[in-house]
Amino acid sequence: MATVAPSAGLTRRRRAWAVFIGFAALAIGGFVWSVSIGPEHIGAWTLLKGTLAQGHDTKQLIVHLIRLPRALLAVLAGGALAVAGAMTQTLTGNPLGSPEILGVTSGAALFVALASVIVPSLAGVDTIFLSIAGGSLAAVLVFGIARFARGGISPIRLTLAGITISLLALALLQGILIVFSQDAELFFFWLVGGVTYASWRDIHTVYPWLLAGLALAMLLARSLNGLALGDEVARGLGYNVGRARWLSGVCVVLLACAAVGVVGPVAFLGLIAPHIVRRVTGSHNHFVVLPLSMMAGSALLLYADIAARHLDRHAEIPAGVVVAPLGALVFIYLARREKVAI
Repeated sequence: MATVAPSAGLTRRRRAWAVFIGFAALAIGGFVWSVSIGPEHIGAWTLLKGTLAQGHDTKQLIVHLIRLPRALLAVLAGGALAVAGAMTQTLTGNPLGSPEILGVTSGAALFVALASVIVPSLAGVDTIFLSIAGGSLAAVLVFGIARFARGGISPIRLTLAGITISLLALALLQGILIVFSQDAELFFFWLVGGVTYASWRDIHTVYPWLLAGLALAMLLARSLNGLALGDEVARGLGYNVGRARWLSGVCVVLLACAAVGVVGPVAFLGLIAPHIVRRVTGSHNHFVVLPLSMMAGSALLLYADIAARHLDRHAEIPAGVVVAPLGALVFIYLARREKVAI
């Protein structure tokens, strides 16, 4: 019987730590860069003071009230979407799985947009609740369609059902925004997503939900490792497969919808980050994949927002404009490379 040398396990752990440090450095560098760029040139000392406290100086106010929330929201939302993507891929047994492929992000964005432009009486309702309601409904429809299809649930059926619901929600969203919204910037925000309109209110609204979702994800890491082995093997090892899937689904909806409620439907981020992590670490252990995906997702959204700001310094281009084409290329590559059973 073959055994794994202790040195191999030590090497994997060292590699995981090295990747974590690398992603952390990228995220910190992106955070500093994000706070430092803008139409107004601000020195390093003023940046530091504006980051630590609001102050009364105009430049400190710019840093504290505009740039800092933008960078923080990119960190929180990017990390949440990446973790949701990693969990979705394991939950569905589909390497192409992500919250937007399952229709969750489009459903969430549709409900928030409905409240924003059609039903003013819902304006006082927290967007997080509306987002979770929309994403949950979309997820139920997707799994319902896949479950009652001939042959039952399979990765490809889930993907097809998810794309169908996602396209339907996106079409409804576009129609609503075209007919009822006169704000072009709002229109593009709810189509592609970004951190352009970040504020401290968004941070205070979303961080409890995201922290709760991330904590639940780490608590489910062991169960996700079991699900990754297949249902029969997981049951044989003593895992409660039904409960693990249900809790994982709740966690995905919570993380993805909370993020969409404040940054809009940023596409493919949940697909890209976990695959980058698995590729550079060679690990499928969710105790490794989930925290590293969080770091990678935060870095990706930070740099996407930085790139979007450099595309046109005189206009606010949403970060989703940068992430979407990159994600589409990754999706095409994975669709050609991965073998997914029907």
